[in-house]
Amino acid sequence: MRAIVLGSAAGGGFPQWNCGCPNCVAVREQLPGYVARTQDSLAITASADPMAGRFALVNASPDILTQIQKTPALWPRGPRHSPIACVVLTNGDMDHILGLFSLRESYPFALYLTASVRRGLEESAFIRTLRRFPEQLVMREIILGERTELAGPDGEPLGLSMLASPMSGKLPVHFVGHAEGSAGDNVALAFGDASGGSLLYAAAGARADVDLEGHDVVLFDGTFYREDELVRLGLSKSHARDMAHVPIDGEDGSLARLSRLSRTRRIYTHINNTNPILAPDSEERRTVEKAGWEIAWDGMEIVLEGGAPA
Repeated sequence: MRAIVLGSAAGGGFPQWNCGCPNCVAVREQLPGYVARTQDSLAITASADPMAGRFALVNASPDILTQIQKTPALWPRGPRHSPIACVVLTNGDMDHILGLFSLRESYPFALYLTASVRRGLEESAFIRTLRRFPEQLVMREIILGERTELAGPDGEPLGLSMLASPMSGKLPVHFVGHAEGSAGDNVALAFGDASGGSLLYAAAGARADVDLEGHDVVLFDGTFYREDELVRLGLSKSHARDMAHVPIDGEDGSLARLSRLSRTRRIYTHINNTNPILAPDSEERRTVEKAGWEIAWDGMEIVLEGGAPA
């Protein structure tokens, strides 16, 4: 199994278009060690040769066209073709669904989503734009706690299985007032293949309340380093948990809560532009790396061979 981090930033990307925080200023000025990032997404294949594999995308960010262009494994292999067989949504946030609009060019794919996310999308014109012909969009419901064998729109298996677990979160802003909250609003996804390897993607959650044991690799919510990060910078009155994100730091933060996963490869992703771990020489970055965590970057490849990270 091979995973490619297409995007490692939180909503808005890095730099964020309207942000003048120290990190965004530094990356615009191209200071050493500051690396631009697109909004979070992951591509996964069971193929040993990614240039010949069929892929599942985890979330379709607004940056998907740029991400595909920068990832040769996702380029067409014929006059009208895509190795992207399906898209799996972790929630209905705009930074996870807007990229679907860019996949509307009369080419079929399967979309995996929970019933609650589907209801939210069906109430808008969103899904209709992806149905130019009957077979273009094949929608498949994610059942919490039930392992699913992923397949393309034609039903051909990808060699990947997926298990979804509820993760604490909140309704997307555009669903508020139009949908009731449910356990399927935000999920963590565990992917496996015939080798026995397991990769968990849990990139957004208000608490570290999902079972992270038994996985070779965990990609976890690294949005904010501190609970009051935005408040300190004078950018917002909202705290991390107000926005349904567990901070890295603190007694209840993910760094302390997940320290037991010492044998698991641990990677922070979905990193907000304000997070000091994006600064190459910050104390916060050194703390995270000393604790054995990696920081995701666009284009990062993760290979599991025989059930262990290569």
